[in-house]
Formats: sequence, C-alpha cells, structure tokens
Amino acid sequence: MNSARLLLLFVGIAFLWFIIRQVIRQWLTGPDRKKQYKEIDAEERAIEREAGDNIPVCPLCGALTKLHKYPHITVWRCINYPGCRGFVKARKPRRMKFAADWSRKTEKK
Repeated sequence: MNSARLLLLFVGIAFLWFIIRQVIRQWLTGPDRKKQYKEIDAEERAIEREAGDNIPVCPLCGALTKLHKYPHITVWRCINYPGCRGFVKARKPRRMKFAADWSRKTEKK
C-alpha cells in the first residue's frame, strides 16, 4: 500500500511539473506568436491592396471571393464556400525594385 501511494505521488508530481512547464513556455513565447499573426495580416492586406478593384470573382459561380491564407498557398476563395468550392490563386505582393536588387547583391557576397 505504501509503494502505491509513493507511485501515485510521483505521477502527480510529474504531471504537475509538465503542466507548469507548458504554462511557462506559452507565457514566454506569446509575443512571438502575436508578431507572426501581425506579419501574416500585413501580408494579406498588402495582397488585397495590390488587388484593389481587381478582386477576382469565383470561376465556378461568379460570386465574390475572399482572401484566405493556408500554410502552403494563398487563395481567393468563394464566399459561398462550402456550397461552392471555387478559388483563384493569389499573387504575392511585388517587392520594390531596389529591395530585389539589394537582395541579389547581398546574396553574391
């Protein structure tokens, strides 16, 4: 009986240690995640700004589309989703010429 209590105590302490580590890790990495979300939001706004009045229509039903960013692709998806599965691949915002030239020059070195 004594060994069962000791084992239960050990499991409880290990679980508590795991929970405390997870809480501390989330607390310390919180601002990075917010920064990533802000960068993604800024990129989506740049794409929408570049599209301006040229927001594409759904190729299947002709309805308006809304910008959606997935981990592997950014698309203009039909607002009638999931009834309509139409989408148009989004173009990435263009970099300014001097920024592209600068990247090319620094990569050579």
